[in-house]
Parts: sequence; C-alpha cells; structure tokens
Amino acid sequence: MELDKLVREFRGALESTTPHDFDGTSLAVSQFPDACCDDSSLLLAAYLADNGFPEVHVIRGADGGSNGELGSHVWLELDGIQIDITADQFNDYGYSNQPVIIERENEFLSTFDSKNAGAGDFREFVLKYNDAGLMGDFKDCYSKVIDIIGENT
Repeated sequence: MELDKLVREFRGALESTTPHDFDGTSLAVSQFPDACCDDSSLLLAAYLADNGFPEVHVIRGADGGSNGELGSHVWLELDGIQIDITADQFNDYGYSNQPVIIERENEFLSTFDSKNAGAGDFREFVLKYNDAGLMGDFKDCYSKVIDIIGENT
C-alpha cells in the first residue's frame, strides 16, 4: 500500500477519537493532535511496519520554531522522508502546517535540533523499558486505531 495513503488513513482514524478511547498514553489525556506527537508517532510507526515499511525511525526534536519557542516535538523518518501527523498542533503559534507532512525536507521540522532516536515502532521502543503495563497500554491503543481504520475502509 502507498505510504501517503497509510499515513493519511492513520491520521484520519486518530482524528475520530477522543481521550476517553484510550488508556495509558498521551492520547488518553490530550485531544489529538495536541501533545500527542510522541505516542501517536510510535503507533503510526507500528502501522507502517505492519504494512510494509519496517525501517521507520523516531526523530526527537528540541528548541524548534522561529525563536526556539517550541520545546520539543517528535515525528518519524523513513529513508530520508519526514513523516509528521501532529505538526498542525503548532498552528496556534503562528505556523501553518498541514495535518500530514510527508516530505524529504520541511521548513518547520528543520527548525528543531533533531536526533534519530532509533526504532519508531512502539513494540520495539517500549521493550527498552521492560514495562508490560506500558506495552499493554500501547497495544490497546493500537488495536483501537486499527479497528477504526477497518470500519472506515
């Protein structure tokens, strides 16, 4: 399946959720896309891996924006392509980000001091913490989003 289609259907599924649909992740306390960049990126990476794109990495950015006013942000990278489904949360700060960014270079994302933090798939990322409860929370969130995608297709 095409990368653009996968990313957009995942974003669409998250848009139809509320914090009450989730437990244990940032999606449980914030209305997507606000303050959900980390956990939603990890979930998206799993979805991409399950659909033929296993080499997705999580990118952690700090001090972004025109004056470094944006403390942190997280997005994905696949073979030099930046993938971001939450950059529009910063539009209240005077930016005009699209709901989905899939670009080799993006002006907004380039304002962050960024580093590749390794595997983006939550199933690999959460293993570092050896926390069965956290893994269960992510699996539950992932299942919910997959169910929504199934209902929409």
